[in-house]
Parts: sequence; C-alpha cells; structure tokens
Amino acid sequence: MIARVSICLPLYQQWRQLQHEVLNFDAEMVFWSCLFFLWLRVSSANAGEWSAKMPESVVGLSGSCVLIPCTFSYPANGKTYTEFTGIWYHEYSTVVYHTDTSKIINLFKGRTSLIGDLRQNNCSLNISSLRSSDAGSFMFRIEIKDLNKYSYIKKEDMVSIKVNETPENPTVSVEEEVTSGKPVNATCAVSHSCPSDLPRVTWSHGGKQSSTSQPQNLGQWKLTYYSLTFTPSREDHNKLLICSADFNGKKVTGHKTLKVKYPPYNVSVVTKHSVKENDSVELSCSSDSNPPANSYQWFSLNGTMLAKSPTYKLERVSRHTEAISCTAFNTEGKNSSGPQKLNILYPPEIKSESSCQSKILTVCVCIVDSNPPSEVKWFGPDSLKAFSSTSIKQNESLTIFTLQGWLGFPETILCFANNSLGSSSITLEAPRNLIIICIAVASAVVVVLACILLYALRRRCGKRSAHLPLMKNEQNEMKTTQNKSDLENSKEEKGSDVDIYTNCPKDRVYDNWGHVARPVSSDQALEDEAVYANT
Repeated sequence: MIARVSICLPLYQQWRQLQHEVLNFDAEMVFWSCLFFLWLRVSSANAGEWSAKMPESVVGLSGSCVLIPCTFSYPANGKTYTEFTGIWYHEYSTVVYHTDTSKIINLFKGRTSLIGDLRQNNCSLNISSLRSSDAGSFMFRIEIKDLNKYSYIKKEDMVSIKVNETPENPTVSVEEEVTSGKPVNATCAVSHSCPSDLPRVTWSHGGKQSSTSQPQNLGQWKLTYYSLTFTPSREDHNKLLICSADFNGKKVTGHKTLKVKYPPYNVSVVTKHSVKENDSVELSCSSDSNPPANSYQWFSLNGTMLAKSPTYKLERVSRHTEAISCTAFNTEGKNSSGPQKLNILYPPEIKSESSCQSKILTVCVCIVDSNPPSEVKWFGPDSLKAFSSTSIKQNESLTIFTLQGWLGFPETILCFANNSLGSSSITLEAPRNLIIICIAVASAVVVVLACILLYALRRRCGKRSAHLPLMKNEQNEMKTTQNKSDLENSKEEKGSDVDIYTNCPKDRVYDNWGHVARPVSSDQALEDEAVYANT
C-alpha cells in the first residue's frame, strides 16, 4: 500500500497545479481518486470475459454534442440480471456520468446522458455543449447486482474525444462529366458526431433535395444530401457546385467544378469588318461547345454546300455577293449560324430611275447606291449655286435624295454623289410646270389691276379734299353777312333811313348787281352737292 501511495504522490503534485484550470475541486479529491483508480485496476485484473466495444476516438464540434457509441459484455453464465449501474469516467477518475447524479462532477452535470439501455448491453454516452476542456480519454464501468463490478480500462476498451473549434468541410461528389439537359445526382457528405443537432445544408444549384444519415466509424455521422432533379445546362460548365453546412452559425462549404458537355451554340461567321469590292476575304466559323467542334460545313444562301473546313475563302467579292452561313459539329450535336452578309465597300452608283417631275411642285429624285453612304449635292447650270435637299434611307446602301421647288427652278439640275471610294453624277432635266406659270401670270395681272384701282381711288379722294375748304369759307362769309344784316335791321328800327348807308361808300351799294350771273356747270353742281351732303 505504501508503494501505491508513493506512486500517487507525483500525480498529486501535478493535479495541484492544474486544479484551477480543469477540475476546480480540492487536490485531496484528486489524491483519493488516484487511489480509487488503482483499486479499479486491481479489481479488474482477473476479469477474463468482460469486454467493451467503442471507437478508438470520436471528434466533436465545440458548442455542439458528441455521441460515444458503446456496447459491453459480461460473464452471465446463463443467468439473467436486471439491475445495472453504468458509470463513465474522464481521464480514469472524474465521474462524468452516474445513475446517482450527485456523484457527477460539476463540469459535466446536466451535459451527459446515457442514451443506451444497459439491459441491452448498450452503454452509449451523449455529451452536449461540448467544450475544449472535454477532450481526453473516457472509460466505462459497469456494476451488476448479484454479479460483479468491472471497469473497462484496456486500451482497446477506451475512447478518446477530440474537440474541434471549426467543422470539417463537406465533401461534394458528382460525375466527372455531365450532359446538358440530362438529370444528374450530386452528393454532399457532412461529418458530424451529434445526430440530434444536425447542420442545415444548402446547395448553390436548384433541385429537389433529400437526405439520409448513417453511422460511420462507430461515432462519426455522415449526413448525405441528394439533388435528385438537378439538371445541368451549358451555363453550368466550369462553374462550382457548392454545398454549404451551417453548424449553429459556424458555416463550412465544399465544392466541385462541373464539367458539362453541350452541343455547339453561338455559331457565327467571323471575318473582316469590311472589305473593298473585288478584293479577296477569308471567313472562319466560330462556336462555343464542349467538347470543341470537330467539323464544319459552309453553305450559300440557297442551301448549296460550299466547303467542309473551319475556314472558307472568297475571291473577288462584289456588292452582289450572297450571304454565307456555316454549321459546326461535335459529339453532342450541331448548330448553324445565320446568313452572314459581307460588308462590301464600293463607290457611288446613281440609278437610272433618277428623274424630275412637275405637278404642283417640281420634284427631282436622285437614287444613289453606295457603301459607305454618299453625300449628295445639287447644282444648277452655272455649277456655282448648290441646292439643299432631303434624303430617305431605303436600305444599308440605297438612299433617295429629293429636291423640290416652285418658280425659278432651273431647266437642268446636276446630282453629284461622292464617298471615300469615289464619286458619280447625273444631269436631270426639269420640265416646265405650266400650271405654276399660269397661276403666276394671273397673279401678276391681278396685282397690276389692283394697283391701278388703288391709284384712281386715291386721286379722286384728293380732289374732294381740295374743294372742302372753299365751301367752308363761303359758309362762314354767309354767316358773317347775315349777322351784319341783323345788326343793320336793329339799327334801322332805332335810327333814320340815312343811317342804313352810313358805312357804305358812295355809289357802291349796288356794285354787284351789275354783274351777270354765270351758270354753274353740272360737274360743279355735283361736287357742291357732295360737299354739302358731307357738311
């Protein structure tokens, strides 16, 4: 016994240093636990048929739970036992689970539970709210009423718990190559030691999800998700298929790069942006496909096959060269480009349909075919004055230029078109517009007659204005004479007859009587009537 105490003394000193960090109970408890441990070893020395089966180690996530799967056996010798007491120890001496909860150390109280049925030889232990201090070795002890007590302390009968602060990354599995439009299954495996607290798993790709879980390595649980309706497309090629697992806020991901096979698409004819007329040009057929296109065909607009090669060369192109298309092939299928019209550059060509017509207006039309578009100017016979016009775009190369006018339109008009490759011109005859000429002559006659009438009216009104002051003077003289007559009459009543002629010069009273009255002309009478009518 003394020898056993001497063995425990060094352990006692070590526990004294670590008591405030790990166990938080008195060093004396450690000492007696050491003695208890030695007693367990002595009591188990002759155990022969006692054995336990559990994983060598399990890994748990901090903050989650960990499950230690455990089964045990004992020498029943054909007898049936019903009263069992199961005890779990941490580092040989610390009681982390006991049927009598008062014997459990405070650090593990409320965090451990025996989820197995000891009568069924199941001793599985669950530890919740895992902490980093929970790491270490765990052993199981069974006490059977009327039989014996046994501690499973052999190395193969013990389990070691490792506590991780971060979860392990999920593992994504999918076929190396998938085909666009065909459903495929993908698997996301998430390792976890707590089946009662499974992580939340999500996928980066849509699809119907299902899950199955199965134990692995006697303690590590694998949660597997299947995307049963996942149908890849060409857009998924070389993209990541991501599986995310969320362990109560601790998120980890796994991924796999998708390799999607799909037939050619975006097939197009590639060539120079533009080419001059009569030059040669090489065309190439471009496409996006996986695997790459392995053969090509070229077709004219009417469907005639022109060549079977990745490129095709056209000699001496012209503005009338037809559109060309190509078809690309790979192991997954084929696809064709649309007809590709070449951008042929050429100088202006003025169409023979260009002409001038006269209806209400004189309208000249100049039809120009060119690429790039031409600038058009109109000139009269003197080639000095340029006329402005309007243009209407018919298509990429054909433009209609219009010039219109009334009087003063020249007999001939020149349409001049030019672009960066050259120029062209045409002289058009402008027919006389008889309707416009007649209207103009009639308008001029009306204007002349209106001017003559206006002149006559103004002259007549001037004469009437000259006679009006004369008549007004005669009226005033008559009024003055009448007033004098009235005054003389009033004097005649008061004075003698001699007073009547007092102011008259001698022998001049009847001077006007001797004059012969001249007859008034009819024109003068009419003018007088008019004057008095307006008075």
